[in-house]
Amino acid sequence: MNARLRLSLMTTAVVVLGVLVVLVLARPGGSGDGADDGIQQAGSPFKGSRGVGAAAPGFRLADQDGRPTSLAGLRGRPVILTFMYSTCEDTCPATARQIAQSLDDLGEDVPTIIVSVDPKNDTKATAQQFLNKMRLRGRAQFVLGTRAQLAPIWKSYAVLPQGEGFEHSAVVLVLDAQGRQQVTFPVDKLTSSDLAHDVRAVQDRATPSAR
Repeated sequence: MNARLRLSLMTTAVVVLGVLVVLVLARPGGSGDGADDGIQQAGSPFKGSRGVGAAAPGFRLADQDGRPTSLAGLRGRPVILTFMYSTCEDTCPATARQIAQSLDDLGEDVPTIIVSVDPKNDTKATAQQFLNKMRLRGRAQFVLGTRAQLAPIWKSYAVLPQGEGFEHSAVVLVLDAQGRQQVTFPVDKLTSSDLAHDVRAVQDRATPSAR
């Protein structure tokens, strides 16, 4: 290969590399948007990923104490919504602790709903034990049901249930007082302070003069 051809190839490679770097920095959520945690979007008031504000799919199920629970019944306040199973020993307890701490940070218990992703093993007793252990008893409702009852909910939220050899989808959502999905946190990006911040931001957007 002669020197001129070698120089030409090297120049082309440098140009291509520069274009790729620009594209990476310019993409939404990339390091060029000013986000500190990898999910905050430029111009968003939220630390988590901002939703489109669409109405969250509704449901009506019984919780760990047999009480009927529905999203419609919680209108008028923000809601923290997530998906767990009561015998989980890693992701779910870690997420539940972050949620409990965020409620401490807020200084108030906003409605918190945990939807079962393991109907075979989630029972009233195991759900109660889970909430007790995670400091969420009386602060969160763990809604249960059969697979037939829960499957449409998983599908509507694009959640993969717990299965043999694979983990369920792990996300935490914040809904506004009208039941619209405003924020999504993948649990690997969730912190109690960010969740508390976003619940406050949802409250402030609904009642800007109240604080």
